[in-house]
Amino acid sequence: MDQKNMFLAFALSMAVLLGWSALFPQQQPVTESTQNAPAESLPSGDAVPADRAAEPAKMAETAVSKAAPVAMSGKTYRIGNDVLDLTINEKGWIVRGVLKQYRESIEPGSPNVAFINMGDKQAVYVNSGVVNAALAAPFELVGRDGGSITLQTTLDNGRVWRRTLSLDAGSYNVKISDRIVNGAGLKMYHQVVERYPDKTKNTFYEHMGPTAFLNGKLEEPDYDDLDEAGAIRKASVGGWTAIMNRYFIAAIIANPEQDYPYYFKGDGRSYQAGLIDDGIVRGQDAEFSIRMYIGPKSIPLLKTAASELERSIDYGWFAFIAKPMHTFLTWMHDYVPNYGWCIILLVLCIKILFFWPTQKSYESMAAMRKLQPEMTRLKDLYGDDRQKMSQEMMALYKKHKVNPLGGCLPIMIQIPVFFALYKVLLMSIEMRQAPFIGWIQDMSVQDPYFVLPVIMGLSMYVQQKLNPQPSDPMQARIMQFLPPVFTILFLFFPAGLVLYWVVNNILSIAQQWYVLKVKQAL
Repeated sequence: MDQKNMFLAFALSMAVLLGWSALFPQQQPVTESTQNAPAESLPSGDAVPADRAAEPAKMAETAVSKAAPVAMSGKTYRIGNDVLDLTINEKGWIVRGVLKQYRESIEPGSPNVAFINMGDKQAVYVNSGVVNAALAAPFELVGRDGGSITLQTTLDNGRVWRRTLSLDAGSYNVKISDRIVNGAGLKMYHQVVERYPDKTKNTFYEHMGPTAFLNGKLEEPDYDDLDEAGAIRKASVGGWTAIMNRYFIAAIIANPEQDYPYYFKGDGRSYQAGLIDDGIVRGQDAEFSIRMYIGPKSIPLLKTAASELERSIDYGWFAFIAKPMHTFLTWMHDYVPNYGWCIILLVLCIKILFFWPTQKSYESMAAMRKLQPEMTRLKDLYGDDRQKMSQEMMALYKKHKVNPLGGCLPIMIQIPVFFALYKVLLMSIEMRQAPFIGWIQDMSVQDPYFVLPVIMGLSMYVQQKLNPQPSDPMQARIMQFLPPVFTILFLFFPAGLVLYWVVNNILSIAQQWYVLKVKQAL
């Protein structure tokens, strides 16, 4: 295998990885029984899931009979700090969460990101309720103290439910405390609901939607799996469950010492990720306490929520490369406040790190290039006898101490680095709306004028001219198509990724040209 074959293999591997999700939708086995799954949560009313021991059909009937409509005036309550603004409705649901430091787009006047927004068709919101009970009246404000509010209502069984939501300054962490007076033995559910999601965004290489971290393992059920199964149940001590997209997440974080039943649900239009809380008994009262994180998927911020919430950023197969790469880029950004230049410095560091093996491979390629006339002669002599030609070529390599596989190393090194950087640029919120220079104002999306992909294609063409040319005419024709094919493929890749590849190619060309010049192989 020579470098041309490796380029072809690389192109095919990229095509497979990028097209796999369309050909083979992501499937995950349903390992838990769904017979005791929670009853369906409807966005228009109080969701009442079954507890872990109850028959679901009976529980659903009980919920419907008790969930008599409660007149709501549309009153809402707000708490906020310098980074997050939350709106709670009269049912005690979090129906809007505005992230004050993030905007929808780079356009002037673009609104802040409202990841929690029940008003949109493609909505995400957070609701809670008491199992086997419904509201008899709307929540009313009974107390406000700085960044916390206390709401109170009465359940249809006559018990009083007090709910306190607290938000510290500069934090995306929300504390939720519930007390049901004389409610010993009652259970609560907490869930994040996603309505009418764009399922096409959940792909083989990027999971979105319901997610959880249970028993030390990341759970990522697919929308289609939930549509088919209806519900999936899990159990874990501690952990978290969430709805997320590429850059933002709304996560329910359980108490680390407590055992919870978790569930995922879906019906084609709405999806829930939730848990059942047994709470604790104090006297005759039932008390419940959870935490939520509603904010960006930034590793330092996610770590403040504990419970390994940073695991929601899944860098995939090459995480062992992507994580240190992300750490390096964010560290470098403290000194060079432009992620485009940080990527260029990253390429320089990688080139320095792998200089010696790359130098050896280019020397091998130079030797192969010098043997081109001899290889052409052998082809003319033994072109019809492939076995004899292969034997003579191996003898030629042995005579001149040339390793035909030596040119593969640079590509072999670049493949995992390429895909690791792709995940870093795709998943890291630090790259979102990060400008470089001139026309590139967002490194996480495609180059709007396709300048970088065209430069990348030209650099690939120059590299091909420096490489030993294939002796097989068919292979030579295939190689001629690689630069335009890669150019088209890279048109829609994140600009930061194409920048990496352009700089890498330019430095590779300089190094390879120098080796060919020294070895007199030009």
